[in-house]
Amino acid sequence: MTRIATASTNPSFGTVMSTFRLLVFSEPETARRLTTALAPFGYSLEIVSSEADALAAIHAAPPEVAIVSGALPGNAGFNLLRALRTNRATEDLPVVFVTAPGSPDQELRAFQMGAEEVVTEEASDGALRARLRVLLRFASIRRRLVNDKRRLEIRVSDRTRELLEITIATVAALEKAAEMTDQETGQHMTRVAEYSAVLALEMGMDPEFVEKIRLYAPLHDVGKVGIRHEVLKKEGVLTKQEFEEMKKHTIFGFELLTAARADPVASNIALSHHERIDGSGYPHAIKGDAIPVEARLVAVADVFDALTTRRHYKEAMHPEDAFTSICDELANRFDPMVVKAFLKRRADILDVHKRCQ
Repeated sequence: MTRIATASTNPSFGTVMSTFRLLVFSEPETARRLTTALAPFGYSLEIVSSEADALAAIHAAPPEVAIVSGALPGNAGFNLLRALRTNRATEDLPVVFVTAPGSPDQELRAFQMGAEEVVTEEASDGALRARLRVLLRFASIRRRLVNDKRRLEIRVSDRTRELLEITIATVAALEKAAEMTDQETGQHMTRVAEYSAVLALEMGMDPEFVEKIRLYAPLHDVGKVGIRHEVLKKEGVLTKQEFEEMKKHTIFGFELLTAARADPVASNIALSHHERIDGSGYPHAIKGDAIPVEARLVAVADVFDALTTRRHYKEAMHPEDAFTSICDELANRFDPMVVKAFLKRRADILDVHKRCQ
């Protein structure tokens, strides 16, 4: 491996400081010719004679351009070109391919394999430098675009983090509002969030979606802030008219979260967590896959917690009895896949029930 020229003197231009680094993969004759043509004009050349050395040098310190000779034995030049174009880390590295004398088919093949520029052995030094300058200019523009993209991605990431922090603060405020309206639901919201996250994990949801479920499930009953206190706190069975009013908390929650520009996952949970897989739920009596999966998850978590929690109008059911009720008596109301996950994660569900009292 040979390095040539970091600064040089040219009769026409005086001292020329190197700006661009070039990797040259070639046999000695082409290497000497390229050194003569380029080094006096300030290019820094790193000359290698094996594919392994070329790849090692490129990965250690990527050059601005790779110059590859077609005169190397055994199609070595094309082998390197293929290796560069099939690797994500080097697929955009500009390549100048120098065709061997008497090989007119190499030009087409080199372009087909991804070379940005092809020059013949017979090309003049001036033509070689001119083509290299154009290629370097395009490479500079490409780097600038990549850097701009990275800066934009960082700005988007920062903005996304800011929005998430705002969302979390909004969720906390809405949770507190719901808890102040109905003191009995404070721990209920926490448990439903944890139950729902356990089910989402078991069903193979991606981590980002699981965290959304954990974050937004507590808002499933936020619409209760719009229900009259005497209905919300009534002891005993609600009348048909009162129950119709209570059902509106799903609509109120959806409208509240939509107005707040909340994530659709949150709005879907608030609106549809009382829908049932058989179409017997509310507010719109939708069924099956028409119910968003996030609402289907929360539906099971919500009912389990409601059954196992003491309220002013009922006693708590034993968790084992609640499992039986959901998986047998009420199974036709819920997504079978969610019920299956619920049964499979019984131990985790019981652990959450015990911890979050």
